[in-house]
Amino acid sequence: MAVIPLAALAALAALLAGLRGHNAAQAKSIAVGLIFDSPNIDQTSYCWLAMEGLRRAENELGVAGTVYTTTKPEDFLPRLETCIQDGNDLCISVSFFSADPALQSAEQHPGRHFAVIDYIFPISTPHNLRGIYFAEDEAGYLAGVLAGMLSKDNLVGGIGGIPVPAVVRYLEGYRNGAYCQNASTRVALAYTNDFDNPQHGAQAALGLIDLGADVIFAAAGLSGHGAILTSTQSGILAIGVDNDQYLTLFMSGTVPGAQYLVTSAMKRFDNAVYDTIADVISGTFTSGNQLYNLEVNGVGLAPFHEADPLITTQMRQALEAVEKGIISGQIEIYDPCRQFQYLPLVIH
Repeated sequence: MAVIPLAALAALAALLAGLRGHNAAQAKSIAVGLIFDSPNIDQTSYCWLAMEGLRRAENELGVAGTVYTTTKPEDFLPRLETCIQDGNDLCISVSFFSADPALQSAEQHPGRHFAVIDYIFPISTPHNLRGIYFAEDEAGYLAGVLAGMLSKDNLVGGIGGIPVPAVVRYLEGYRNGAYCQNASTRVALAYTNDFDNPQHGAQAALGLIDLGADVIFAAAGLSGHGAILTSTQSGILAIGVDNDQYLTLFMSGTVPGAQYLVTSAMKRFDNAVYDTIADVISGTFTSGNQLYNLEVNGVGLAPFHEADPLITTQMRQALEAVEKGIISGQIEIYDPCRQFQYLPLVIH
């Protein structure tokens, strides 16, 4: 009969306990509801990336995901209640319109978790509510640096929708990035004052083209779609926004003008959704506002796709240096490098 030393038995017991703990962690899963501000979720929607984050969590973390849609802001509170009644442990909404309903739901259901994508809560939140916001200015700055390097006529354009803080951050970053990369650059900015009118976006783009802009960045929702399509189909370089619009707006290159889309300034909704789910599973969920910036891969530029041959080694190295400078704090986004000389163009 073999005798096993007590020390070995203790080590074996610890190993088995560790394995049981690992298996329990692996087995632990949650149900997640994802609520959108649109009745339709397709590849042209900025919500597509959020869906990708949920799919990744389903595949890698074993969560059970449910998608809820809305047709108007008033739908969010009942959708959140449905999310809870369906047994979801975490309800994530993708719209600033859902902020107040999410706050109300979090207070009424302290045992569940809630998150609002693309919103900064101005007040202290309950322990179970997180606001997630993005450094649009950092992504815009990179886009501006690239635009400044690509412009042959030293005039680049930017189009915003309604001048809400996120859009303003995009365009201010874009303007300063272009200025700081190329001292000769002029920046023309236009606001459509809406997010849902592609024709207004197209008109804004044509106005900037008439001024002589040869690179145009658009952060204006569906209005921006009109701006991007009009620019690229007019042979003007363009930069998309929020998601990789080569894949979404240009359907992986099948829509005319795709070769003129240089890149897109992205907000990584997918990472935000995935990370929030992972935090709930691991028990490390924290409340309050959480920033997604370059340092945590929360924003950045999309691949260049068909425009890749236009991007020289020098340009790539410059973008890499700027990104590192922003992360390290050596580059200040809101230092315009020189006095503003942009050309405001407001489309009514």
